[in-house]
Amino acid sequence: MIPLRLILTLLLTGCVTATRAQAPRLVGGAGFFRFGYARLHQVGQTLDQFTPASSAPLGNDFVYIGGEGYARLNKLILGAGGYGMARQGLASATYHAEPFSGGGYLSVGRILVDSHRFWLYPLAGAGVAVVGLSQSQQQGQVVRESSVMLSSVNLQLGVGADWLVASFGEGNGYGGLLLGLRAGYQVSPLSAGWQTIGDGTPPDRPRYATNGYFVTMTIGMGGFRTVSASQAIQ
Repeated sequence: MIPLRLILTLLLTGCVTATRAQAPRLVGGAGFFRFGYARLHQVGQTLDQFTPASSAPLGNDFVYIGGEGYARLNKLILGAGGYGMARQGLASATYHAEPFSGGGYLSVGRILVDSHRFWLYPLAGAGVAVVGLSQSQQQGQVVRESSVMLSSVNLQLGVGADWLVASFGEGNGYGGLLLGLRAGYQVSPLSAGWQTIGDGTPPDRPRYATNGYFVTMTIGMGGFRTVSASQAIQ
């Protein structure tokens, strides 16, 4: 005969499992504008090799501007976004150079700290990254224009946080204005596969990896609702 204690234990375990399966889950999504700072490792020194020897050195600091969106499936974050990086270039009466960078990515995160108005999560992403330099130089009556660009696969690791600062809706559905933070590091493989457009193709193509860190603020809108586990699966 099965002991009474074992029967009670099995019944209790089944009840706990059923309760967890029926626990409500939060689903929804949000879209954001991103603005902040990025620093790419040694990019100025690399791009200096494409400029005239008499030019001033380029720097490694960039303004980061982008947009992203994500779907939230309870604790899971599935996102995508794109960005551009720009900085002050070189300018003189006869020469102008403008460094640039940008890319796009898909990302996934897992919420570790969660409340009605605030959630914090690590992020991992993969996509493409581009870095380059556009130039124009006046030689007599002729203006020669050219650009170089290096594209590569890009991986990102970071952290995200969102704060619901103003909300609307009651009960199972709500949304509102979100402020947030994204910070992390991006990594790409070394490559010498520079592409050139226009005049002045360089004889030497330096090897470079578009590695660097970024810190951005976000502002956006989101909407969320609480559903049962069976609805979330559907």
